[in-house]
Amino acid sequence: MTKFIVDRKTWYRGKGSVNSRLLRVEDGMRCCIGHVGRQCGIGDDSLREKDAIINVLMLVDHKWPKWMLTAAIKDAYFINDNMDMDDTNRELQLQALFVRYGDEIEFVD
Repeated sequence: MTKFIVDRKTWYRGKGSVNSRLLRVEDGMRCCIGHVGRQCGIGDDSLREKDAIINVLMLVDHKWPKWMLTAAIKDAYFINDNMDMDDTNRELQLQALFVRYGDEIEFVD
């Protein structure tokens, strides 16, 4: 089990998928998967302005957790970007998703 940490101060969430990125250039914010990528050793240059893992795969070796290379990643994107969910539920749902696939995610201030 790998534990990933998401810093709420730099976590871009709950604002829809249009402007969500693994790493946003304009403000340095990351979706939850952008935080994971950084902790997996994927450099910011590879994450910058990418809206999905699939757009990073050709740039780096497969450092992502294996489950994130399946359709399950769409659930993470949906939860992260959902505009109709409060942060408490968002965090609980992401934690449950990560545990389902053998990983852990923690949110810190």
